[in-house]
Amino acid sequence: MTYLTHLKRAVHCPSCRWVVKKNLKDYITEVKLVYKPSEYRIGPKARKLYTRKGLITILETEREKKRLIKDA
Repeated sequence: MTYLTHLKRAVHCPSCRWVVKKNLKDYITEVKLVYKPSEYRIGPKARKLYTRKGLITILETEREKKRLIKDA
């Protein structure tokens, strides 16, 4: 089961947020769950926090991008 499938099926609390880490080629390398977004560091270098729906959108876009490169 992929992480995308897990996100679509599993129920998460509405306050949970995710952080996405990308490499130099702009591919997702890591996804981390932040249980308490209020305690997440705030500053210029802090990564953007995503909701469940936002993360699903990002992962689906990433999957399509990889599929297009693979087919080319």
